[in-house]
Amino acid sequence: TEPVKLKAPFGRAWGEEPSALLQWAGEQKLDVRVELPADDGALEVFTINKPGGGLPGHTADSIEARYFKGKLFEMTINYEFRGQTPDEVRERFHGMKKTLEKKMGKFRPNARAQNVEDNFLTREESFHFEPTRQIFFLMAYSSVEDLLRKKGEGRFSLLYHNGRIGPPAKGAQGAAKRK
Repeated sequence: TEPVKLKAPFGRAWGEEPSALLQWAGEQKLDVRVELPADDGALEVFTINKPGGGLPGHTADSIEARYFKGKLFEMTINYEFRGQTPDEVRERFHGMKKTLEKKMGKFRPNARAQNVEDNFLTREESFHFEPTRQIFFLMAYSSVEDLLRKKGEGRFSLLYHNGRIGPPAKGAQGAAKRK
């Protein structure tokens, strides 16, 4: 098998149980919201944030951790930067992209869209990095601007995913059954 070259963020380890994350959140005095989707009993989703925003020692606003059969397979770090313009947030997004590319390697463009409807401008932009099969990193930016009132907000997220631990991709189960 290929070695995993993308580590989980915030000191977490792929495949660890939720208790380690919950202990960390408790020590940091963070709020934890737990979701146990009824349509997938093997999935657990933990959203962690601090009342009032911001995570200790970090510019992120929240973390979402996903566990499959009790093992960590995906983490998303969310950044909102309230009070900053969409352009300022987009600048931060591209600055973080440059910093992360130095550590991880060149990212590939994933998607880019811009749309104006009813005097609202929406923008989306994303990039990804896949060091090995089924393991990837995705960063995504989105913004909404009210062109009449000259107000808007932007945000971005960093998603770390280890598909070797997570649920099978949609359609993969059916293909396996047909073989």
